Amino acid sequence: MFPLKTFLHPHKVYRLEYPAHWDQVVQKDGESCGFGPHERDDVGLWISIMPMSVDTDKLQDDLPRLMKQSMQKSEAENLRRDTSLKDFGMIADMTKDGQGGHYWIIAGGDVVLFASSQVPAAERDVWNPLYQKVMASLQITRDDQLFQRQTSNEVLAELRRRYPEQDFRFEDDKIRGRDRVVYLSNLLREVRSAPERKEQIIATYVETLNQPATADFGYEVWDEIRASVVPVLKHRDYVDSDGPTRHLLTTEWLADVLIVYAIRRKNIFRFITGWDVNRWGLTAEILYEQALANLKGMPWPKQLMGARMKDAGRVIIVDTDDNLASIRLLHPELHHVFSGPLGRTFLAGIPCRDRLVLFSDRRELKQRIGRKLKKDYSASAYPITPRPFQVTRDGIAPAVGK
Repeated sequence: MFPLKTFLHPHKVYRLEYPAHWDQVVQKDGESCGFGPHERDDVGLWISIMPMSVDTDKLQDDLPRLMKQSMQKSEAENLRRDTSLKDFGMIADMTKDGQGGHYWIIAGGDVVLFASSQVPAAERDVWNPLYQKVMASLQITRDDQLFQRQTSNEVLAELRRRYPEQDFRFEDDKIRGRDRVVYLSNLLREVRSAPERKEQIIATYVETLNQPATADFGYEVWDEIRASVVPVLKHRDYVDSDGPTRHLLTTEWLADVLIVYAIRRKNIFRFITGWDVNRWGLTAEILYEQALANLKGMPWPKQLMGARMKDAGRVIIVDTDDNLASIRLLHPELHHVFSGPLGRTFLAGIPCRDRLVLFSDRRELKQRIGRKLKKDYSASAYPITPRPFQVTRDGIAPAVGK
């Protein structure tokens, strides 16, 4: 038995194991990859990614037809299901003169792969079992992409049902209509965190597109919306240099967190861009001051959830009904309000948009709450940061130490 080596596709499309002494070739940035012995140029396996992105769960009935189309210019027979594969796939025998290899077509995640093995007919008993084992080890690793494709398809179907006049269609990572563009990143995060609520989340998301409050997005008058501007805390990675968030106006804050700004109308938020600020004839400083002034006027919850641990300090959870609990960390009176129950120096966590966790600066409590912050951050549809911050009378800083 040969020692094996693991191949990981450069774009994480699939992985497989092949004999460690074989050569491995990547062409066209991973569109086609080859595996075979160094000393032979008449023996090899090639795996290609077919130019399509589909919901492969719905493709299995069509796979034989695709296989036949892929083999139209090839000589093959005995098309059948290959049950040794980890993903759904078909296999056929080569019949071209002198060739004894196989063709495969495999569907998994959101991709379809086409593979072929080059094997001299006289040596099929030597090489075919080896290539069958290589193919049996192949596993398509596109589950998350399949989730995105399936969810996006459901959103598109609902949009077309609700607003047929828009003629919605996919365009890269968004859905574009005649006069509307629908970005999916936030919705995908929300569905991923609560998959059992997917239908409700999609229905609510699509419904908000028809709310009158969105009618003048991009044309707001500063004097009419200035009281609705709020700061919003986001992880630095949220602002994608190549995505739709690259135009957002941002202010550096602490560690891996930025301040962005939004116009808030009920539970609809429209983020403010640099273009908006220029259109209003403002500066970033003026926008920041207005947002902080509006934040100062926002109420604290009448009841704060919390618990007191014997000899271990106290925890207070700020949970509001406006989806903006986290921004209370920027509230000018934060220390004054909570230094009484928590001490002159206390800690704060903002694992997600809807939660602000305040707790005493005690070692045992820091360790326990620190683990909870990481868990909430990983599970949230609107994550901000898992790191805690230290709050003193002089201001806020990233917490250090254990």
